[in-house]
Amino acid sequence: MIHELQIASNLMQAVLEAAAGYDGVKKVEEVHLSIGRLTFVGEEQLRFCWQAVTEERELLKGSKLVISEEEVKVKCTSCGYQGDLEVKEDPLYHYMLPAFACPGCGSKVEIESGMGIMVRNVKLMVEDPEDDGDG
Repeated sequence: MIHELQIASNLMQAVLEAAAGYDGVKKVEEVHLSIGRLTFVGEEQLRFCWQAVTEERELLKGSKLVISEEEVKVKCTSCGYQGDLEVKEDPLYHYMLPAFACPGCGSKVEIESGMGIMVRNVKLMVEDPEDDGDG
């Protein structure tokens, strides 16, 4: 959970910085993330931590994380295989990344995707410039 708390905290700072670049932002409604399977981030834990770190920030309070999973793609240095790699969940992977082998020939592979966390989109509620507040 500490891993997810640090990610949520860093994510909050990044979203606040991005929102500061726009005029009239009233609220952050959604943050869309892509999370690689090899990060082994717990989605529910991350959502819980997001709620905890944003609770005191009026701009972020109540915002929703929309998470999509990035599959693991590899390239074999021996047989040239390029494609998906099935990764089974193992609690040990939260402490150390396993060595992966090519599903075709068993040789070493280069990991091409599935290790990152990326903010894909942030949905903002922005003041209407035509609305002067007089009703």
